[in-house]
Amino acid sequence: DAFCTKNLPLLLTTLENDDSDDTTLRANAVVALGDVAFRFPNTWEPYTAYLYKNLRDKSDRVKRHAMMVLTHLILNDMIKVKGQVCEVAALIISPDQTLAD
Repeated sequence: DAFCTKNLPLLLTTLENDDSDDTTLRANAVVALGDVAFRFPNTWEPYTAYLYKNLRDKSDRVKRHAMMVLTHLILNDMIKVKGQVCEVAALIISPDQTLAD
């Protein structure tokens, strides 16, 4: 838990500053962060908005991964939906049919 608390901000900052077109890192990081959120919910709670932010990523792949992770966390009561419900609702008009469904 101490390791997670110490290094999570560094990881999130690094991922936010990633400008590459390679979506593999961002997509896999979203899944890994979901695992962190599931294992350390109290440590992760201040960073919940980061997962929702990935719903606005330029890559549909990252958006799909973020939606699957958020769905898993919400259905297992690991995170609560607060003001971020509009991020999920915005995907209804996505040109990617798998996101819109």
